Amino acid sequence: MTALALAGGLWTALAGAAAADPSSPFPAAGREDGGVVAEIERRGVLRCGVSYNPGFAANDKAGRPVGFMVDLCRALAAAVLGKADAVEIRRLSKPQEFAAIAAGDVDVSFAQTSWTLTRDAGYPVDFGPPVFHDEQGIAAWRRADGRSPLDGGEATICTPSATTSHAALEAYLARGDKPLWTLRLFPTWPDALQAFIGRECNALSIDRAILTTALRGLEGNRDGLLITAAPVPSREPVAPVASNRDRQWLTAIRWTMFALFLAEDAGVTGENAGFLRITGNSEVQRLLDGLPDAARKIGLRPDWAYQAIVQVGNYGEIFERNLGSRSPFGLERGANRPWTQGGLLFAPVFQ
Repeated sequence: MTALALAGGLWTALAGAAAADPSSPFPAAGREDGGVVAEIERRGVLRCGVSYNPGFAANDKAGRPVGFMVDLCRALAAAVLGKADAVEIRRLSKPQEFAAIAAGDVDVSFAQTSWTLTRDAGYPVDFGPPVFHDEQGIAAWRRADGRSPLDGGEATICTPSATTSHAALEAYLARGDKPLWTLRLFPTWPDALQAFIGRECNALSIDRAILTTALRGLEGNRDGLLITAAPVPSREPVAPVASNRDRQWLTAIRWTMFALFLAEDAGVTGENAGFLRITGNSEVQRLLDGLPDAARKIGLRPDWAYQAIVQVGNYGEIFERNLGSRSPFGLERGANRPWTQGGLLFAPVFQ
């Protein structure tokens, strides 16, 4: 059975259960006992799916999951359970992700999936706000003359199948502009990466940040690598994904991410949140007080945003320690800055 068929079958069952209880304040919820938030509280652990890529999700030397997406999961756990470390990290490949969500194997996925219309319409899932904005990139091994194989020569480009990168490259090649380029498809990103490292292809394409972090370790071949933007304009709005059966849970995910955005924009950090909870402006105080009446309606703790920020940090702190200036990767913020600084991170009003 395909992931889409599995997801569709589960959604049909959930929709029928919801229709049987028209008095429910959340008619899309699949549980009559409080939904996903209540289940997480009973379990005592938030289950998050991730895709393992350096800087985004990986195991440290002690075997503990760390990374940008892992920290977003931890912030959500702090908001729901009051304990950032009450998480269970499950490694998912792209073919597994939507099936795992539909089956309830994970509560939310931070597996670096771009929000597209086809995915939104074709699966029983909903997307949270984009938490990382990227573009498609291409890495290539330089030729003997120092030029890229993409520059007027023959190129075999490895890429994982059924991804936005795959679709964009196929559309580009269909125009006939690059007749000497051929695609080689792989079932997963690690397969495509290993083929490129093994020189089975002289180019590799996926999100640019993933290329940059994944290939950083090839220090001995650093001079032979070239990483550039893909030849066609692209945007990759990477967002958390959850089942669309429970609006309460989706709202909790969205506003926890928004809280991290707003905290950075307002200058609230893990270190000063306690002080600003008393002295900050009116919106900062509403953020850190958690708007208890609204929080109760979505199943969150009264101090949900405060705990997420104090225990994990604001968005900028999470970015810099995992991907940016305080990490080995040194990625620039680019579009992943607050809207007041020319970026795309924007939080609706906390009131």
